[in-house]
Amino acid sequence: MRFSLAAEIQNRLVARPPPGWTARREVPLLDVDATRILGYRPAVDLLLESRQTDERLWLELEISRADPVANHAKFASAHLMQPLSERDTFVSLVSNHVARGRANLAAHSIYLLRIAGLKAFQIALLPELDAKTVMALNQGEASLDGLPNLDVREIINLTRPVASVDAGRIYYATNALEVLLNLQQWNRDMTHTYCRSVWGGRRIRYLVAHPSSGLFAPSKFCAYTRMPSPNDSPGFQTPAMTVPAYTRIEPETGIFDGQKARLRLERLGFRCTHISACTPSLRQRFASWGHLHIGPFRPIISTTYRRPKWRYPTTYPTPFVARFGNRTGVQPPRASSTHRARWATYRAGATGLDPGSQP
Repeated sequence: MRFSLAAEIQNRLVARPPPGWTARREVPLLDVDATRILGYRPAVDLLLESRQTDERLWLELEISRADPVANHAKFASAHLMQPLSERDTFVSLVSNHVARGRANLAAHSIYLLRIAGLKAFQIALLPELDAKTVMALNQGEASLDGLPNLDVREIINLTRPVASVDAGRIYYATNALEVLLNLQQWNRDMTHTYCRSVWGGRRIRYLVAHPSSGLFAPSKFCAYTRMPSPNDSPGFQTPAMTVPAYTRIEPETGIFDGQKARLRLERLGFRCTHISACTPSLRQRFASWGHLHIGPFRPIISTTYRRPKWRYPTTYPTPFVARFGNRTGVQPPRASSTHRARWATYRAGATGLDPGSQP
């Protein structure tokens, strides 16, 4: 039977929902009166409802559709007619068979839903299956008997905040685009004197690298995203983590742990390697970037190399997490007196590079 993958996932989850939850399929978003006015009947693929709390997860399965943003628009339209409550969460589950550009457009549209007041996420659907496998399963060319079960518990956990600050609620990044937007935002923020000052001399062991742009950023910054609090006014934020918001997070939350961030990024498909194992051109870009942001230094060459557990799709410009032995915020080894002076100036938050006011 063609196009059977979504039905198989629905049937399995309805038959065996996670403990403490119930599952229903094809649940309408609007009542009859609203449906008559709109002329269409929006429904969700799966609705999970908690027996212990009032939580509801509205799951949309994007197997291989040409326009996955249609479901985002459907939810936004329904939310305008009959606003969903704080206990409701929209989750778009996108498989590897959805083209990269369309998946990123859908992921970027998640921010529009958040600004509209919806708690929304985009998460990979069965990330262990590549595009060809998904297509074969969906078109009945391969047996569904060996299909792995959906990790619903992980999905539920990813929709719960890891911290709350005055700038919003903090969550793990749930897709690669969120990580790359954070990387871009960190580099933008660090052109401002205020942001360099509040960032200070934070210790960093892992960096997210984007080879095609030559940009790097701390992994423990890139691995998290933020969402408006329920009482925030619409349009309150840039669609990414920011340095001012990040530095206001209390240390007790535990999100400053670089290992947790690295593991989360590996789960999203980023591979981890030592900077010494990178190509010469990327090492040169890293040196130029480091010269601008942290002053010249010589990374300690490590003999350790962590083989990737998940590989980023080869059609991507292959961002990854670079591990380097030296940590920013620690005096570089064998630095000259000039370099030490520049480092001390940087630590004081007054590098004089591109002076700017508080963003």
